[in-house]
Amino acid sequence: MTTFLLRCLAPLLLVFQGFCGTSAVAADDFLAPEQAFRFDARAIDAHHVEVVFNVADGYYLYRERFAFAAEPATVRLGTPVFPPGKIKYDETFGKKLETHRGRVVIRVPVDSAPAAFILTVTSQGCADAGLCYAPMHSTARLSMANASNDTGL
Repeated sequence: MTTFLLRCLAPLLLVFQGFCGTSAVAADDFLAPEQAFRFDARAIDAHHVEVVFNVADGYYLYRERFAFAAEPATVRLGTPVFPPGKIKYDETFGKKLETHRGRVVIRVPVDSAPAAFILTVTSQGCADAGLCYAPMHSTARLSMANASNDTGL
């Protein structure tokens, strides 16, 4: 669906270019969100999950757009610990926001969980070239009982 939306944006960018006289970036020049923001998650011990996003060059994620949820409902997550980001004024939101680039490692405490559960991480990011993506939902099936063998979906 994202590719479809990007392809729909390309004609609008070209029309905008015609009105403004500036060069526009074609929708095909942008990475798919799964490529721009590569996700992985694993249990690192019985009480912590490590969430990793490898953000492509020229892209960034918003700190305040992260959300974490787990299934079943009996899973209790603690407050995620984020690395420090960079503050930038974002014209889309009209305010200063913390952003993350490169490798972003987030540690999520797990206060209680069954041996296995599903973690869903919501994130949102943009390309420096001006495209902001819709929120993305990334999912991993995690096993707290066998922390060394976990992989993201």
